[in-house]
Amino acid sequence: MSQWNQVQQLEIKFLEQVDQFYDDNFPMEIRHLLAQWIENQDWEAASNNETMATILLQNLLIQLDEHLGRVSKEKNLLLIHNLKRIRKVLQFPGSATAQLSLDQLGEAYIPEAMPEACS
Repeated sequence: MSQWNQVQQLEIKFLEQVDQFYDDNFPMEIRHLLAQWIENQDWEAASNNETMATILLQNLLIQLDEHLGRVSKEKNLLLIHNLKRIRKVLQFPGSATAQLSLDQLGEAYIPEAMPEACS
């Protein structure tokens, strides 16, 4: 079971803490849609290597594009809107917003504040 699936099964008080990790820079929809891919990346190594971080960002954009293609066929207007919005935020790797989003992604990968709840 993915860590994201485990997080979704937490008690409400912990889910409220998880909710605080996400904002417009990196919406929870993206974490949900890309859970498996996100959990398979080496975010710690990327945080210390700009080239690797850039590659991960580009791969994240590719993943978003693939999901956008799928949901466009399903005509899910809200999800299409959210995917397009976050893609715009992330498409500029040198921007402070994109770096913030990658930092948030790494932090959101493991909810450090709740290790006992995820066991």
